Amino acid sequence: MTYWVNFKRYMRLNYLRLLRVKDQPEALARGIAFGFASGFGPFIGFGVFAAWAFAALFRGNRLAAVITALLFKWAIPLFVTSNIFVGSLIWGESVNFHGGHHHLFTLEFWRQTGAVFLTGSAIDSVAAYFLAYFPILQWAQRRRAQRRVGKRVLQHHLE
Repeated sequence: MTYWVNFKRYMRLNYLRLLRVKDQPEALARGIAFGFASGFGPFIGFGVFAAWAFAALFRGNRLAAVITALLFKWAIPLFVTSNIFVGSLIWGESVNFHGGHHHLFTLEFWRQTGAVFLTGSAIDSVAAYFLAYFPILQWAQRRRAQRRVGKRVLQHHLE
C-alpha cells in the first residue's frame, strides 16, 4: 500500500475513535481542544502527554485529547513554523536559518530562536484551543441532542 492510503486509513480510524467517545459535550470539547493545542506547544516529542495532562487538570476528556494529539502529529512542522512566524512578529525579529538546516533539538536553534519560538507557541496554543473548543462544543451538543431524539423515537416504536 502507498503511504497516502495508510495515512488516510490512520486518519479515519482516529476520527471514528473520536466519534465513539461518550462524555459531556463540555468535557469532550475541552479534551479535543487540548489535543489540538498541544501540537502548538513547546512540548516537542511530549505533546500527547501534555494533552493528556492538561485535559486531566481541566476536567476534559483525556482519551479525546490523546486521540486528537495523535491525529494532528503530521502537522507539527506546520505548527512549529507558525510558532516561529508569530513569535517573530511579536518580537520584531526575523529568524534567519543558516542554510535552512536547523533542528529543534540543537542548542544553536534554541539560542537563536528560543524566546521567539516560546512566545509564538504560547500565543498559537491559546488561539488553537479557543478556535477548536467552540465549534467542537456546538458539534458535541448537536450530536447529543440527536442521540436523545433517536432514543426517544426508538422507544416510541418499541412501545
